[in-house]
Amino acid sequence: MAKLNVDGLLSNQALFRDVSPVEMERLQNEVVKVELDKGQMLFRKGEMAQGVYAVVYGLMKLSIPSMEGGEKVLELIRPGQNFGEAMIFLDEPYPFCAAAAENTLLLRVPPGALFRLLDSSPLMAREMMAGMSARLLGFIQNVERCSLQNATQRVIEYLLQAATMQQSNEIRLDLKKNLVASLLNLAPATLSRVLHQLIDQQLIKVSGSLIHIGNEAALKSYQHGPAMLH
Repeated sequence: MAKLNVDGLLSNQALFRDVSPVEMERLQNEVVKVELDKGQMLFRKGEMAQGVYAVVYGLMKLSIPSMEGGEKVLELIRPGQNFGEAMIFLDEPYPFCAAAAENTLLLRVPPGALFRLLDSSPLMAREMMAGMSARLLGFIQNVERCSLQNATQRVIEYLLQAATMQQSNEIRLDLKKNLVASLLNLAPATLSRVLHQLIDQQLIKVSGSLIHIGNEAALKSYQHGPAMLH
């Protein structure tokens, strides 16, 4: 495989921004470029970890398959983020599947290279710990949402977070609605009912995968109102 432009690709990843030029040069012979088409599987639950993956562009979906053939979406990994490091430290198989939610470019850093970088760069070790801590906090918040928030509150919070992330009141759903429902721990029919409820209240407009938030303040107010679907 031809050498990758590691400086150009990894320098934009928060995890690798403190890697020395010498280590960057060495990584040119170790980093593996992985290109996935939308829907293509990267690895399945039970496979052994091959390295830490950094997303250059695209979107990765982490999920757990169900016995009925469905899946529970756990997390979406976006450009600039990485995943798979926990299993490297534990030397355990993946407890989830990873698939491309859209055309995606990944960089895979093998375990040996990762450990060498962590040994040589305390700043990188802190960056990785910060990233893993942020994701742990995200999982805790998700458990809190599923335990304490009703369906309407979860959907509204998801829409508001998407608007903040996409910096627009016209947001594009990253996933099909049935997978968004899985991410929010809702039945697809419940998600549809909530969206129709918000449309009836003239809080949002829906056109395919695009959702327009008319008044963000009004949506936030409705999130804590009495008329909620459970």
